[in-house]
Amino acid sequence: MRILIIEDEQSSADRLKRMLEGEHGIVGVCASNAEVKDFFGDASHADVDLILSDIQLGDGLSFESLKTVPTAIPVIFTTAYDQYAVQAFQFNSLDYLLKPIDSEELQAAIGKLKNSKIKELNSPSTTDAIAQILASMNSKTIRYRERFLIPHRADEYLIVPVSDVNHITIRDGVVRLCTLDGKTHALNMTLEEAESQLDPQRFMRVNRQFIVSAAAVSKISTYFLGKMRIHVAAFPDVEIIVSKDKVATVKRWLDS
Repeated sequence: MRILIIEDEQSSADRLKRMLEGEHGIVGVCASNAEVKDFFGDASHADVDLILSDIQLGDGLSFESLKTVPTAIPVIFTTAYDQYAVQAFQFNSLDYLLKPIDSEELQAAIGKLKNSKIKELNSPSTTDAIAQILASMNSKTIRYRERFLIPHRADEYLIVPVSDVNHITIRDGVVRLCTLDGKTHALNMTLEEAESQLDPQRFMRVNRQFIVSAAAVSKISTYFLGKMRIHVAAFPDVEIIVSKDKVATVKRWLDS
């Protein structure tokens, strides 16, 4: 199956590709509405079987560009937010998966394409179909990480609640967890693993090096070339820079 991924988070796009590799072909990854429009503006790119799409992109909601996509191409939405489910149904939506995306759920959603002919013969009403999507979302119990167990000494571990996390960063190849009281601990996992286990309403991977807690942000300020800097109170000297393309997304997250 030829799949297009619409996702502005590089780590999330890479994770989806890992889940799909070996079984499906990835025809491209678009990180913005502009890229989606350019992709389908090229006639050679029209041969797509399925789209996996995030909703909140750096230049707006993906609904904007999906309006220009051939209506015959089904869409599976992959997002951290549940408030767009009804709107998503207007775009030939096969499913609406909440992040962190589970591999088995993704494969099950893709499997719905194989039954599309049967589905057309027994198609429910629009109201019923929307109700099914919402029921599926409500039945999904998402459990995010609540604490970290940190090796401290040869025979000791520290327990750090996620509410005490200021930010998580990677420096010199080592992932470090930084707390609200200004302490830093080495973390035995990748930044991608930490991101997938944290509640996206409370934490965001704002660039390749940093996952930031919304509760830790003291202020934001403009930076060179349309970029933005995030200031965290516990580490005032740490520069956390957000790219121009992601500024709008981070602002929406902080304003939610």
